[in-house]
Amino acid sequence: MELTERQLDLLKEIGNIGTGNAATALSTLVNKKVEISVPSAQVVPISKLLFMFENPEDIVVGVRMSVSGDLKMDVLLILDRPTTRRIITDLLGNPCEDITQLDELTASALKEIGNIMCGSYITALAEFTEFYLDPTPPELTIDMLAAIVAEAVLERYYEFEENVVVVETQISMEGVQSITSYMFLIPGKDCLDKIFKKVGIA
Repeated sequence: MELTERQLDLLKEIGNIGTGNAATALSTLVNKKVEISVPSAQVVPISKLLFMFENPEDIVVGVRMSVSGDLKMDVLLILDRPTTRRIITDLLGNPCEDITQLDELTASALKEIGNIMCGSYITALAEFTEFYLDPTPPELTIDMLAAIVAEAVLERYYEFEENVVVVETQISMEGVQSITSYMFLIPGKDCLDKIFKKVGIA
């Protein structure tokens, strides 16, 4: 389905509400003031998802939460290699040479950051629509981008829409260049229709 500008603005606005909550939680986690913005939201066909990235075989970090209840969807946060290093170094204050060799504490912190980012969007969506949403605990995966996307989408392709909503997020902290990450909303069948009908912009 093609979304109107108003529908995309709604998804972006929900992202802004969610990231406001995420910024507060991240500030508490890292003990520094963190701000998060949502520069853009767009719809990308599942078949074109990998082309958003320079190298689909690059190793990335993925944090995924599945949602059941009134809506069915998966939310997937992707952090590429440079972004992951910067989060570990700038936000967590730990040196990082190789994202495939993370200690348990750092991996747990990354999972919690993903939990905060994805969970805040899910919470904002639930509050905005008054739908009951039940997310699973976050799953952290460090693997090739193509493998993570395949696991999240292709194995259950028949259950999802043909398009994915891509929400760009920028994490800013005083004295540190902003960090860009991408959150993918992988909606189940009729999920977006239900959202837009609920808020009167179907």
